[in-house]
Amino acid sequence: MKDLDAWIAEQVQQAPETRRLLVTNHESFGYFADRYGLAIVGAVVPSVSTSASPSAKELAALADRVRQVGAPAVFLETGASPQLAQQLAKETGIKVVTGLYTHSITAPGGEAASYLDMMRYNTKAIVDALK
Repeated sequence: MKDLDAWIAEQVQQAPETRRLLVTNHESFGYFADRYGLAIVGAVVPSVSTSASPSAKELAALADRVRQVGAPAVFLETGASPQLAQQLAKETGIKVVTGLYTHSITAPGGEAASYLDMMRYNTKAIVDALK
């Protein structure tokens, strides 16, 4: 776990400091952001529940915030509907990164077959989008 922690910190350092900004589908990755020096810009669904829906005013405010800070991407976990994130991307020009693992891992042999693999996979996807 210590090796993984050090590896993640090293990977995040590869992203420019001004781009270490996370926009997520819902309020996830807070602990990850705190641990590795990323800033949470906001969430498409401003709740920990994936079944909640943002108001038009909330989505417009998030789009304004994304433009203001220059967030490069919005990150979605596996199984999340990409519709609102795609709408945000269309309005702001950011990338939509899908398929992050937050509540499950893959089958053996998959890209996130263990906790360690999941963390490596997510870190690589996040950092690649932030570079």
